[in-house]
Amino acid sequence: MTADSAPTPPAPPSPPSSQTMPPPSPASLRQRPTLAHGAVRYTVAAVAIVVVFLGIHWFVDRRSHSISEDAFIEAHIINLAPQTVSGRIVRFLVDENDRVEQGQMLAEIEPVNYQDQVDQARSKLALADADLKRQEAALAKLKNQVPLQVEVAKQTLAVARNDAAKARDSLELTTDEVNKTIDETKASVEAATADLTLAKQEYDRYTQLAAEDATPKRKSDEVTRAHDSAKAQLRVADARLARAEAARTRISVARHDLESAQTAVMKAESSLGLAETGYDEIRELELTVELKREMVKEAQVALATGEHQLGFTQIRAPFPGVVVKRYRSLGDIVAAGVPLLSMYNPELLYVTVNLEETRLRGVAPGNSVTLDVDAFDRPFKGRVVWLNKSTGAEFALMPRNVVAGEFTKVVQRVPVRIWIERDDRWPQLRAGLSARVTIEHGDGDLQWALQAAKDMARVEMQYNQPMK
Repeated sequence: MTADSAPTPPAPPSPPSSQTMPPPSPASLRQRPTLAHGAVRYTVAAVAIVVVFLGIHWFVDRRSHSISEDAFIEAHIINLAPQTVSGRIVRFLVDENDRVEQGQMLAEIEPVNYQDQVDQARSKLALADADLKRQEAALAKLKNQVPLQVEVAKQTLAVARNDAAKARDSLELTTDEVNKTIDETKASVEAATADLTLAKQEYDRYTQLAAEDATPKRKSDEVTRAHDSAKAQLRVADARLARAEAARTRISVARHDLESAQTAVMKAESSLGLAETGYDEIRELELTVELKREMVKEAQVALATGEHQLGFTQIRAPFPGVVVKRYRSLGDIVAAGVPLLSMYNPELLYVTVNLEETRLRGVAPGNSVTLDVDAFDRPFKGRVVWLNKSTGAEFALMPRNVVAGEFTKVVQRVPVRIWIERDDRWPQLRAGLSARVTIEHGDGDLQWALQAAKDMARVEMQYNQPMK
């Protein structure tokens, strides 16, 4: 149908008037459809140009960008639970959406039983420590006493041995002296006996001569005096011999003294041996002290364990963050490892986009990213941190199995982590928000991506250090 043959639309009814309008001319009726058709053609041409332009822009944009709406803002959400304790929740100090600081107590498990264990462990530690101090004092005293006792015993033994040597020398000297004196007195007795025998012979001869008046009286008197003197000398020699024989008791006394000294030496040696056994007692007591120290260490470990258990009754925030979920209520009975609440660090937010494998060409760590978050009217800026080395299907609950012979090709998706550039809207970001991700193609910046990954790991590790 041409413009000329197009039906003329009916004229609208004219309003009633008192004066009749003149009818239009045929030329004017032919000019109006021609002008309308020209306007339509211009409009269609303009729309076509816009469509072609937008199509070219869309094609170029698709060729130079990877776009996906399978993207969400994520955070490292952790579950907080009693580590090794169980019991009734007696305090719940936070609720969902509350901001908490590091070390702030969030909830508390009934601590009475664990406090009793701590008190009992502390009492055992006090007893073990007191016993250790008592044993250490006894060991120190024994270490001071035993050397002195050994030294005194050694000195006593030396004196006893010296006395025994003196007694032995005295016995030998006394024996020699007494025997020599006896021998000398015996010789004196024999000499006196010989002199008396000779004097008696002279006395008998001169007495007979004197009776016959055959010798002078003076000579007879001299012989008589010599005889009396010889008898006196014999008596003196006998007395000396008796005294010398009596001196043999000195030998017995000296021998007894030597025996006593030898007995003292034996006693001193026994005392020294007994004193030296004190060193064995010291070694035994040292072993006892070591055992007591180990017992003290065990009591300290038991106390530390009890204090840790008591500390675990208080659920504290490991880092500053936001509580996003409460799983239990006040008064609930919970077991060890059962989550009470979940929280995350708002400083560690990022976007994970599950990018189709066909759109990975041109995507590299460090590439710029535009993030259209549905909850905001303006997009965020970001950069690619890393592309995962595995697809999400590798961790599906039901992994694919192509051995059965049936196979349907499905495009796989690879998780890609996106760093979010901070601006004044950062505090309004929340984990779980959906986003549309547009990644510019390019060579990327691997050094920047590695540093960004380290910075994110540092933020996570800053508040998650092992307990010392």
